[in-house]
Amino acid sequence: MDEADLTEYIERSQSLLEDSPQMGEENTKVKIIQPLIELLGWEVYSSEVDLEYPMQIGQGSARADYALQVEGAPVVFIEAKGSDSSLSDTDRSQLASYMRQKGVDWGLLTNGKQFEVFKRRTDSDRPEEVSLGQFDLEELDENWSVIRLLSKDLVQSGEADTIAQRIEARKQAVRILQNGKEDISERVAEVLVNEVGDTLAQEIEAESKEFVDSLIESLGTDREADVRLAEPASESNEPVEVDADEGYKITLLEDGDTFHVFTDDQQADAMADAIDFLIQEFDLIDELAPLPYVPGEKNAILNSEPRHPSGEEMRLYRELSGDYYLYVALNQISKKRYVERFAGFCGLDAEFEGEWADTD
Repeated sequence: MDEADLTEYIERSQSLLEDSPQMGEENTKVKIIQPLIELLGWEVYSSEVDLEYPMQIGQGSARADYALQVEGAPVVFIEAKGSDSSLSDTDRSQLASYMRQKGVDWGLLTNGKQFEVFKRRTDSDRPEEVSLGQFDLEELDENWSVIRLLSKDLVQSGEADTIAQRIEARKQAVRILQNGKEDISERVAEVLVNEVGDTLAQEIEAESKEFVDSLIESLGTDREADVRLAEPASESNEPVEVDADEGYKITLLEDGDTFHVFTDDQQADAMADAIDFLIQEFDLIDELAPLPYVPGEKNAILNSEPRHPSGEEMRLYRELSGDYYLYVALNQISKKRYVERFAGFCGLDAEFEGEWADTD
């Protein structure tokens, strides 16, 4: 599975849902959910995918919409709802009870518009089913590292468990860093000042804050999972040589000719520089108006304040010209996608070189 397959799935599903926003459960299963199962490497029309999997719960019986199986045993349960229904706590409890009853470690709850991945934790006296992430269809590429844990190859090999532990560790680290950012950056600065002297104390304090912000961004965008998403560029085992001084390079092109080049050692800053240029030189905001620009149903990518429509503060952002704010807590695939999209609004193309991972 490569980026093109994922993009095609998202765009096709969006088109289907736009045509039928109140799609019922059966159509949602066939048109949205089963293609996702296949995208994850499972063969729907084989014995490894069992529809309406029966089980006994208490004195009654129940059926999981889909059971993904390895050697005849269920390893993933999928509870499907129609896109005309919202996902409820009752639905979550229902899926959790199925997982608990059959000892299944993985679960997915979806209505084709929203997705929530569950993992059964057994590292305590009382096993529990925990949510690893909730996201909309439009955010699927940004969260592919989570939903891909349900893929046949990762579940079958057991690697999904290892990756899930890393995702949980990353989430916990981000929470700790965000909640204690000021204190942590002060302690980092204190250690450095003690080593090099207080002549550069002011610069060290500023750099320490930037270091913590960069660490939050790096952990939050899960780069290791991004690498897994990319297909190898070739079958050669020879390493690809990249100019270490080149950084993250974005080239804007007009009719195939280079128009402007942006290079930075941070993905978010290269993205911000390019989009800031489009705002100043091509009136990008007029193309996106009215703000906030919300491509999905939750997160604003561009807004006149550093907040999402819900009022929640953007976790990571860059302030641009004109007091606009760019949300940058995105993986590299999404950063590239929005740069390409915004450039397209302005009649330009975008190319990515340097340290951008090869996800094409």
